[in-house]
Amino acid sequence: MLRALDANGLRIRMQDFGTRENASSEDKAAAESVVERVCLAVEQLCTEKGDVRKRLEIAVMTLLPLQVHDFPKSLQSDFDWVLQESTKYKSPHPKFRGDLEATMKRIKNSTGQKIAQRIFSIYSSIQDIRGFPLLEYRGADE
Repeated sequence: MLRALDANGLRIRMQDFGTRENASSEDKAAAESVVERVCLAVEQLCTEKGDVRKRLEIAVMTLLPLQVHDFPKSLQSDFDWVLQESTKYKSPHPKFRGDLEATMKRIKNSTGQKIAQRIFSIYSSIQDIRGFPLLEYRGADE
């Protein structure tokens, strides 16, 4: 439970949503440290021009400064998967084009959509750990 003060300055207990009550302090801290970049990546996936591969390239570039160990333990394998899938094809001209760009030029839109869905899933899980689950993903009792 979260604690807050009401209008009269009395302590009240607020309902804590998501998995925040069950999340470790390390996972909560990790979620807080990556939420801004992951949110920006989701925004870019939603608002940038172009097909999913072009938007995904921009979104993944936003995530590249993050390391796998920066994420909550439960999300580390998902983030690693996003990085691996987004850079799986090596650039034939590394001086002029990186592996991310080479991969985005080679994958199908359906593959790009799977990567984008995983990024959104990571974002949703981070919000859940932070105590702000997306409405669609809240449990029936929340």
